[in-house]
Amino acid sequence: MSAVLKKAGHKVDLFEIDDLDRGLSCFLDYIQESRPGLISISTNSHQYPYARTIARAIREVYKSLIFIGGVHPTLFPELLEKEEVFDGLCVGEGEDALLELVNKIAEGKDYSDVKNFWFRQGKGVVKNDPRRLLENLDTLPFPDRSFFNYFKKHQGKKITPRFIFSRGCPFDCAYCCNHALRQKYAGLGVYLRFRSVDKAFEEIKKLKNEYDFSHIKLDDDTFSLNKDWLLEFCDKFPKQFPDLTFECNIRPGTADIDSLIALKKANCVLIKVGVETGNENLRRRVLNRQITNDDILDLFKKAKSIGLKTYSFNMVGIPGETKKTIQETVNLNVRLKPDFMQVTVFYPYLGTVLGDRCLKEGLIKNGFADSYMTESILSLPTISKKEIERAAKSFKFDVYKHYDIKKAAAEKKAQLKGSAVYYLKKLGLK
Repeated sequence: MSAVLKKAGHKVDLFEIDDLDRGLSCFLDYIQESRPGLISISTNSHQYPYARTIARAIREVYKSLIFIGGVHPTLFPELLEKEEVFDGLCVGEGEDALLELVNKIAEGKDYSDVKNFWFRQGKGVVKNDPRRLLENLDTLPFPDRSFFNYFKKHQGKKITPRFIFSRGCPFDCAYCCNHALRQKYAGLGVYLRFRSVDKAFEEIKKLKNEYDFSHIKLDDDTFSLNKDWLLEFCDKFPKQFPDLTFECNIRPGTADIDSLIALKKANCVLIKVGVETGNENLRRRVLNRQITNDDILDLFKKAKSIGLKTYSFNMVGIPGETKKTIQETVNLNVRLKPDFMQVTVFYPYLGTVLGDRCLKEGLIKNGFADSYMTESILSLPTISKKEIERAAKSFKFDVYKHYDIKKAAAEKKAQLKGSAVYYLKKLGLK
């Protein structure tokens, strides 16, 4: 969105708040100095309480239009009717919508009819229709990375940038927002879209001219879904970037051995795979992932046979979870022997099938967590909150101890350090 606005001649800046206590006062000072004509805040669900707090703080010191967008407002635009601090809200993709809005504000024109936006008007809310999805991603300028802290801090230093060359996902995982977003966009164009391979390479080249890096992360949800696109990418990548390696996300069942071999030849060094749970019943009936343990084992076996490193994504604390099912997830990872892994505590995002189910069944305990990495907000009849969080903390150690003592020792050290920091904070000593 910044790149689109800058291309049209507008001035844009970004303020990242990593710590609310320290960052908010600096942000308010910055606003009063720079005096922006419009402030927009992007948020997902577990960040929304912070977004609201920030907007209310702005209102106390500075008069400006404040708009909110992102996944949470897209799924719950009705929040605008309850939260008067926001002047408007963007439903869906914001590039074209925000540009039209800013152009009209800059020209002093009425902007109440801009599609994709809802606006407060008096005591009511104007609810404009959504616009069609942008189908040709090649028409978008490349993302504006220049004002992110990561790129500012690493100017002249080596970085590991991330890229996304597609939008959308066709699958219906019950814990993910994609199925809900697809419903929002029903009849408004193709939901799953890919940038052309050549345009993707153009973006990489542009950034390579500005920063020093030898490895990139490709964060597309379904990098392996479009086999023709993947094979073209893999054929051209080592010719265009002989000194670059990359990693990507692979869904079991979407990458055959030909695709994996092509990835390896293209200098892919790591594939990341959503395992989520080792219990097939929970994976199928609760998470709505129609993937078997054999599918996952087969993918890891093939990847390892051709020299690709592997990474597993796992969750604990989903509805129906027990000590036994968590152990099954540990046991599956022991069989997979991933080189790297991540474990998160399940977070029930409202608007998703599973999040709404948790709400309906009265499983949500407090409704908010700072992070979906370590804290459970569910009250499950099958396992306690403490047991879930304890399992998440010890998960990597419990897996690595079976085949990688060095990593297991590092995980145990990190656990002990984390526990010490926690208790120091509780005592007010850190």
